[in-house]
Amino acid sequence: MSKVVFLSNVDRRFAMMQVALQQLQQENLLSNDSVCAKLSDNTVWNDEWQKLLEDADILLLKWMGAALDTHFFKKLLPFIKKHQLRYYIDAAGTEEEELVSGIEKKDLEKLKAYALYSGMKNYRNLFLYANGILTGKTDIELPDPMYWSAIYHPKAKTVYTDLAAYKKDFCDAAKPTIGILFYRDEWVWDDLVYQTALIEEIERQGMNAVCVFSNGMPVLELGMPSLIKIFEDYFCENGVPSIDVFINTMKFSLTGARSMTLDFLKKFNVPVLQAYTLLTPYENWRDDFEGMNAMEVSISVTMPEFDGAIHGVPIANKKLLENGDVRYLPINERIVRMVNKARKWAVLRRKKNADKKVAIIFHNYPPRNSNIGSAVGLDTIESIRLVLQALRERGYKVDTIPEDGKEFINELTANATNDRALLTEKQLAAANKLSGADYRKFFELQDEGVKAQLVKDWGEAPGEVMNYDGDLLIPGTMNGNIFVTVQPPRGFGEDPSKIYHSPFCAPTHHYLGFYHWLRDIWQADAVVHVGTHGSLEWLPGKNAGLNNTCYPDISLGDLPNIYPYLITITGEGIQAKRRGAACLIEHLPPPMTDAGVYDELEELEKLMDEYCHFETTQPENLEKLQSLILEKVVQANLQDEVFFDEEKPFNDYVMGLHNYITDLKNMQVRIGLHILGQPPHDENLREYLMLLTRLENGDIPSLMQVLAKQYGFDYYDLLENSGLIYEPLNITYGALIDKLRARSRNIIALLIEHGFDEEKLYNLENLEWVCDGSSEFKLALKQICCYICNNIYPNLMLTSQERENLLRGLEGQYIEPGPSGAPSSGGADLLPTGRNFYGIDPRNLPTPAAWEIGKTLGDQVIERYISEEGRYPESVGIVLWSGANMRSHGQCVAEFLYLLGVRPQWQHGSQRVIGLEVIPLMELKRPRIDVTARISGLFRDTMPSVMNLLDKAVLLVGELEEDEEQNYVRKHLLADSLELEAEGLTKEDAWRQAAFRIFGDEQGVYGAGIAALLEAKNWESIDDIAEVYVRWGAHAYGGKVKGKFLPQQFRKRMGSLDVTIKNEDNHETNMLSSDDYNAYHGGMIAAVRSIKGSAPRSYCGDSTDKSKVVMHSVQEEAKRIFRSEAINPKFIEGMMKHGYKGAADMANYIAHSFQWDATSAVMEDWMYEKYAEKYTFDPKVQEWLRDVNPWALQRMAEILLEADQRGLWQAKPETKAELQKIYLSVEGELEERSDEHS
Repeated sequence: MSKVVFLSNVDRRFAMMQVALQQLQQENLLSNDSVCAKLSDNTVWNDEWQKLLEDADILLLKWMGAALDTHFFKKLLPFIKKHQLRYYIDAAGTEEEELVSGIEKKDLEKLKAYALYSGMKNYRNLFLYANGILTGKTDIELPDPMYWSAIYHPKAKTVYTDLAAYKKDFCDAAKPTIGILFYRDEWVWDDLVYQTALIEEIERQGMNAVCVFSNGMPVLELGMPSLIKIFEDYFCENGVPSIDVFINTMKFSLTGARSMTLDFLKKFNVPVLQAYTLLTPYENWRDDFEGMNAMEVSISVTMPEFDGAIHGVPIANKKLLENGDVRYLPINERIVRMVNKARKWAVLRRKKNADKKVAIIFHNYPPRNSNIGSAVGLDTIESIRLVLQALRERGYKVDTIPEDGKEFINELTANATNDRALLTEKQLAAANKLSGADYRKFFELQDEGVKAQLVKDWGEAPGEVMNYDGDLLIPGTMNGNIFVTVQPPRGFGEDPSKIYHSPFCAPTHHYLGFYHWLRDIWQADAVVHVGTHGSLEWLPGKNAGLNNTCYPDISLGDLPNIYPYLITITGEGIQAKRRGAACLIEHLPPPMTDAGVYDELEELEKLMDEYCHFETTQPENLEKLQSLILEKVVQANLQDEVFFDEEKPFNDYVMGLHNYITDLKNMQVRIGLHILGQPPHDENLREYLMLLTRLENGDIPSLMQVLAKQYGFDYYDLLENSGLIYEPLNITYGALIDKLRARSRNIIALLIEHGFDEEKLYNLENLEWVCDGSSEFKLALKQICCYICNNIYPNLMLTSQERENLLRGLEGQYIEPGPSGAPSSGGADLLPTGRNFYGIDPRNLPTPAAWEIGKTLGDQVIERYISEEGRYPESVGIVLWSGANMRSHGQCVAEFLYLLGVRPQWQHGSQRVIGLEVIPLMELKRPRIDVTARISGLFRDTMPSVMNLLDKAVLLVGELEEDEEQNYVRKHLLADSLELEAEGLTKEDAWRQAAFRIFGDEQGVYGAGIAALLEAKNWESIDDIAEVYVRWGAHAYGGKVKGKFLPQQFRKRMGSLDVTIKNEDNHETNMLSSDDYNAYHGGMIAAVRSIKGSAPRSYCGDSTDKSKVVMHSVQEEAKRIFRSEAINPKFIEGMMKHGYKGAADMANYIAHSFQWDATSAVMEDWMYEKYAEKYTFDPKVQEWLRDVNPWALQRMAEILLEADQRGLWQAKPETKAELQKIYLSVEGELEERSDEHS
């Protein structure tokens, strides 16, 4: 008998092969020196392995997961080749797939069949056949396929391979049917406890279950049916789906297995819910806020989202048995939740629209009447007005359709809202309420820990927030069967002191009561959360795989949740999906155009163009022009942005000034808001096509670059030398850019005129300048035009499916998955919108392309700091967000590594990051910079593997025996660890604690606390802001440490920072369009200012255009956005087209500017004056504000007055008096309006 060695890292395979081997050895059918041994990623090659294998006759190895590049394989593979050992290594899913030596093809096929058919008989015969290859006795019983797939039911004596026969025995045609898919291996080994529990709960809830087993990655050559065949045989009758909802328990992606397609799932049109079978023991999952570990987030959460999975619920935990086998044991409470969800999605398919109740929830932050429908880039009010119209057309009971947005808002504010200061007795009396008794019943059903925390944070049920005479107010407007309402406040505004000491704060009793009322009292069939984004998905709890102690789960419960979401905001959308059970409907970003010039900037540009011409034609008139330019610069408040040095030629100054204004002029500015389901048309269509072709889209060149090349220029050379004269036309380079832009508009106008018909592109030749162009130019132009006609334009027209898919979601249909990101940053192929977007696998970050951009960003930080301070920065603080790194494929992660002087190692083929390599100092040519990251809670949740990578990089660099002045990480670690040792820590613990560089929220918590603090006005000085930043962000992550609160350590890191960084990768949002930017980056700057006593250098990297990565200081960026967008007439006029919501967004602009000023001193007096002048004093704008959103006008005046009161702005007395007058007059108007509603 020969010596057969079997090795595996797969628990069940190893355990069952071990049992098979022991049986055969006891029966003397296999030699006693044959061995079965367990591997893991951490197995280390040693003499024992060498001894085991050197006299082996054949090696069989099954490996899953990581690549064959662990320490063990790096030694094993050369060893077995050297010893000419026969082997078959099955590594399906890795780049290698399989490795074979010394085994004939027919024998290999038999070995594979025994292994894949599985089961004890086949495993025994696998050993016997392997033994027979050497002994010549291969007349072993043939592999037994048993059943590749079938329907399982616990009450059936056998499995069913015929759907009709199964339905006859177990189904009721009148009931909804839930389809379930699980792994064949679980059926083979009788691991069927959770499937049984799932089936029993489905039947208990009055539905049919069709529970099918199959292989996750079918090998069709062996006769395994494809997943499409499984669906056709078991989930369809006569080609029509026979199930209402599909629950998938398999890991990875079904469509990634190549035997299922998205086209099939779209045609099948059944919603997909994911059921997680967790790889961790029950107690670990129950007690750990991490919920699901890095591996599970990748294979159980991220990958199934590629199939369009709406949401996942954990239904079972893995338990390792004594014999090494595994069992997946049901989590009964979660199985009930899973089945409830499935039932409610099934109801949406079956219930008549006329009978359905839908709650439409506007976000409302801050919770005042100025901000109903808060959402980035979306006109929520008009979007929902049109949705109401569409709902009525589809048969829903909708009593009234408001005529326009103004009427809609008047209707909403005539009823109760969150703005308690404005509630009237009449509104209170008419409003829906949740009785205190009903809430207490609901409260008593909660987990003991949840009840204790609610009482601790908000007092005895039902609490005081929104409590009127013992009942909880449910604000909103009932419109037939549609309830239009506002999401309750999160709670920090109700008790601002919590911001300082309780980041892990439960939502209020009212918050939970609100959703309880919608779900259980009013009995909504579904909810729609409108726009990016609300607070539900950010409530405390696990990262994914939530349980009944997680507040998003307690709040939403089992309600189907349809959630229109901005396509650009990848990370936060993924959070809404994973923690808020959302079926996302991605929507288009708002329309944008080039900023252009206006007011003094326009006059200044004309003067400078004149100057550039006069230099050659009328040098005697230059002096007069010089004084006019300097005068205009002062009028435009530009003297601090472009510095005039009297020692240098005036021409140099004009060139710098020209470049600065050209840069501003060519920035992207929003000219309105998006309306859900409304494709861009007319001017917006033209501008959108300009926007989407401005940069390269993969292999499609940039339109502006192609046009610039016709003149022999690189577009960026024109931008950076805009004051030079292009002599053939006698115009400045800046004016030539204007000419190129006009030409691009001409081309797009021509395409529009000819209906985007590719056949009519010959009309381009009618443009003389096209006709005169080179063949290379014409080819590039045609390529872009074909891309517009065949891709961009048709996909933009599909924007209509945003509203259509929202309605389809409410009817329980399948919403196709799609990618997310920034379409205007070279991402036109991300369109069309309207799909249920997904993220990316974090194990691939950073990608090689992102590494190159990260290096550029890092070099720019170092170069800029040296130019300003004359030395290298020793310590850098960087803000790491999940969404930005998903969109950019890890550029900021790459920058962190590069500053340390470490590069990633990528696996061949899969391109996963599998290790780190120190960049030698000789190659780096600079010191290693110490980097501290403030990660978001979302980054912690979605990128645990990346956090570990960064922590390993810091430890790796810290241990290098290098000169301290060449390795600032080591320098600081040595000093800090000595201090900690002096405080009593062991040498090892001191080193570990000193090396923490990844800090963020405690587990289960999200945010930086700064926005809530500033909104609540609960602060006096920069020290208060720093205190909150430290309280929320001082939780260390690294190795086994997950969120340890180390405030002193974090303060030390903040107090040492020379530089702070937050990078952007798109212009669809910016630092003034959301308060999150200031909360994280501004908060970090405030912390440094307070702790260190001086401001750090603070930079914003911008990789929107990957071919031209740029960097500005925070102060520069704030001014660039302020000038190009905030006070730009194009922006203001664009917002005025959107009534109430446009006004709300303008008020937010002032609020965010003020908040940045509080943390980072970015605003100057003239900027506040401009806001007052353009937003509140301008007669046309003020009249419009009073008409469409007087609350926003009052909020603007209030914020500007607060800036003055806090000394951030020295307002002119007349400005201040006028603002006070506006504030009081609006207050009077609002009181009159309240009287009408009382």
